[in-house]
Amino acid sequence: MLDQAQALRTLVRDRLTSGGTIRRPIGTYTIAVTSGKGGVGKTSLAVNLALLLSRSGRTVRLVDADFGLANAEVLMGVNPTFTLSDVMQKRIDVSQAWTDSPGGVKLLSCGSGLEEMANIDSTAGLVLLDQVMASASDGDVIIIDTGPGIDNTVVSVLGIADEVMMVTTPEPTSLADTYAAIKILLSRSADANITLVANCCNCPAQASALAEGIDTVCRRFLDKSLKRYEYLPSDAAVGWAIRIRKPLVLSQPQSPVVSWLRKIAIRLEERIRDARSCCRLGEV
Repeated sequence: MLDQAQALRTLVRDRLTSGGTIRRPIGTYTIAVTSGKGGVGKTSLAVNLALLLSRSGRTVRLVDADFGLANAEVLMGVNPTFTLSDVMQKRIDVSQAWTDSPGGVKLLSCGSGLEEMANIDSTAGLVLLDQVMASASDGDVIIIDTGPGIDNTVVSVLGIADEVMMVTTPEPTSLADTYAAIKILLSRSADANITLVANCCNCPAQASALAEGIDTVCRRFLDKSLKRYEYLPSDAAVGWAIRIRKPLVLSQPQSPVVSWLRKIAIRLEERIRDARSCCRLGEV
């Protein structure tokens, strides 16, 4: 049996060797949400930001690119009919794989527990992403929830994003893995636009100290500084929302963490507007 991804590998190699790049409709803004290790709230952030940006009138597409272990659909409370696995195996076109989700968000899952997705390499992953991006419309906001870690597939996805939101927590293992992920990303994409998200902190001061510590190490050893950081508090509502399969923004809109999520969304919206203004000026 032929490797289902072989055609994809051939296609993307042809594109890359001919000087091509990932296709991106005009005016799209791509946000990759990632982390050095799992279990730090990455998918919850991606899902709730997608809902908040959609409320502002944006057309938002959420791509769960945690290949083989997708769970954005669980947090959203939806059961997609099709996944990226169906696209890869040419059962359907990518335009048919988007699932309508709460809040008007369009979700594209890579599926969970699928061996062919868990074993996908960076080449096949990039061509899938090329198809995903090409299926978006002008002006869409595309949020990509990556897998945790620093494998080639994840780093390749981060390299095409307008902004990378790196989620971490105060635990030493998370901080160490966060620095490792930033180091690898900057070695591949020196101009990466990184927003550090300090999650599960006791107070804003703890988040500030955390961000300052990582930024100091980055400046000392990488000669790079973080663009910005955001704070999210510990909140029992997060776990409750996951258990009932309903996003925080919808299930617990008055919870403390949602108020901070709104602040992140407002600042993110400003950056999206600025980027689109620059794009329009470039077209003049």
